[in-house]
Amino acid sequence: MTPPDTIPPGTPTDRFVSGAGPTHPVLAIILGASFIAVGQMVVALPVQLIAPHPSATASGIALLCSFIPVWILLWAWLRFAEHRPLASIGLRGRRADLLIGTGIAFLILLVDVVVMAATGQVRFHWSGMGPAALAGVLALLALFAIQGSAEEAAVRGYLMQTVAARWGVWAGLVAQAVVFAVLHGSNPGVTPVALGNVAAFGLMLGLLVLWRGNLWAAMGFHAVWNWAQGPVLGFDVSGLGFGGSVITQTPIAGSSVNLTGGPFGAEGSLVTLAVLVLIIGALGWAWRRSLRDH
Repeated sequence: MTPPDTIPPGTPTDRFVSGAGPTHPVLAIILGASFIAVGQMVVALPVQLIAPHPSATASGIALLCSFIPVWILLWAWLRFAEHRPLASIGLRGRRADLLIGTGIAFLILLVDVVVMAATGQVRFHWSGMGPAALAGVLALLALFAIQGSAEEAAVRGYLMQTVAARWGVWAGLVAQAVVFAVLHGSNPGVTPVALGNVAAFGLMLGLLVLWRGNLWAAMGFHAVWNWAQGPVLGFDVSGLGFGGSVITQTPIAGSSVNLTGGPFGAEGSLVTLAVLVLIIGALGWAWRRSLRDH
């Protein structure tokens, strides 16, 4: 394990970890998960009372909006309990890093679509959406940005940063990946492959944060991955549907759930896992190099 005092000063990793507050790592792990769980319930419970049987689109929009309280809870804890600004969890740095995460998201999905189509697992079709519906899909990107960035702030930002500062970078990296997988463990359609993939996504995103020293690349990935996977390409997103999509897909008879991801979406596919392993290796190399170069 790499203890905090062996991180070369001035590196992106050092800048990220040095922003941590005084909270004990065990409490930080509990809080990181709780910010998400409690924040979602603040919206989910009233919605269930008002509209117990919403459409898939309405349910998806309510789910995405439920991450706004996550931001509020995290800000309140940092402001009143740890007396530090929200920016200290990794919101400083180059916002252009958003493009790195966006590029990785599109790369993985491109490989998924090409391999699934070429191996006869899924047929993809244009849905015939009109201009108004396409504008609605584009508008959903803003909600996915709120949702994805909230998860990154709570898990990769607050939780990983706090654990890494006290117990070491490797402990922070592993802890956030495990928590990330647990948070998705009860989603509809989850399988062992899907759960392993979610943990691998956690490792990949954690390495992105350590390499760049901020959350921007991870936030860009998370928002675009969920948006492009669901409303654009027609996959379920972590087992959750969001209504209509730009592209529709038809599984071919005899197709393998382990390759298509089944009802969990592309995140449940072995194709995705294979690409993730390669990207994790590349990001691990880039991160270690960033430590040496400083």
